[in-house]
Amino acid sequence: MDRVNDALVDVPAQEEGVRATRVKVRCRHIEEDDLDSVVRLLRIGFPDRSEAYWRTGLERHRSQPLPDDVPRYGYVLDRDGAIVGVLLALYRTVTDEAGTHLRCNLSSWYVLPEFRALGTLLDGFAMRDRRVTYTNVSPAPQTWQMHKARGFKPVCSGQMLVMPLLAGFGRGRRVRAADAETLRLLPEPEARLVADHIAYGCIGLVCSEGDRAWAVLFQRRAIRLRPGETRWPRLPCLQLVYRSSALDLPAFLGAIGRHLILRHAMPWFVLDAVGKLPGMAGRFFDGRAPKYARGPNPPATGDLTYTEAVLFGA
Repeated sequence: MDRVNDALVDVPAQEEGVRATRVKVRCRHIEEDDLDSVVRLLRIGFPDRSEAYWRTGLERHRSQPLPDDVPRYGYVLDRDGAIVGVLLALYRTVTDEAGTHLRCNLSSWYVLPEFRALGTLLDGFAMRDRRVTYTNVSPAPQTWQMHKARGFKPVCSGQMLVMPLLAGFGRGRRVRAADAETLRLLPEPEARLVADHIAYGCIGLVCSEGDRAWAVLFQRRAIRLRPGETRWPRLPCLQLVYRSSALDLPAFLGAIGRHLILRHAMPWFVLDAVGKLPGMAGRFFDGRAPKYARGPNPPATGDLTYTEAVLFGA
């Protein structure tokens, strides 16, 4: 990716009793010195989220190894030194069957109302490289059609609430907590990924059968029993945020359920899906928490590793 050049835009400004002037607004990378201002602006846009929420997630993302020519945190709109808009763009380098490539989680977006018309500058700067796969894992409902118009395709169309204890345990299948001993059963890159996410607060499990082993990661969260209905209580839950691509999840479901109920007192979890999954007891909720991607290497359905879902937490 070529380094982004600052974009300058003239904006008319009118003060009472003063002749109209023009001010400069530019779009640029977020720098380390901007983080205090970025957090203050995000707290205005997302008043239900604490300062610790933002600082924890940004600090976790800071350790990601990235090429020099991509922004560390994303982009801001700068009006004569004052930050009036922000888009978090969380890049990561992914190595998988397709090779090594860049993926970017387009996260929280907020622009002060008087500069809202310039908000498209942030989107344009963040999505201009066709080699990068862009994802949005928490799009607001009013933006779903906009994402489709911009070439994004659904990674999932809803979520399934799974009751794992209703599945058989399966002989010879083991599920253990991911720790120093069990992580040695995994390939080194996957073991490092699991260890990172345990440090973020996720629950890591290692599923094994014979000499083969696979990983599963869950994020603690709470879901609304009825989306959009604030009067209903939230249901404590786990969300599956990663599983090894070769894992036969239905085959290990009973063993996973037993581990979750005994170790974490949790009888259910949710996972992203495009429909009701065969071999899994539960209910699919179409239209709940869809996620989108645009680019050559979209993530697997349910893969939320190193995204805002785990970096910032529930």
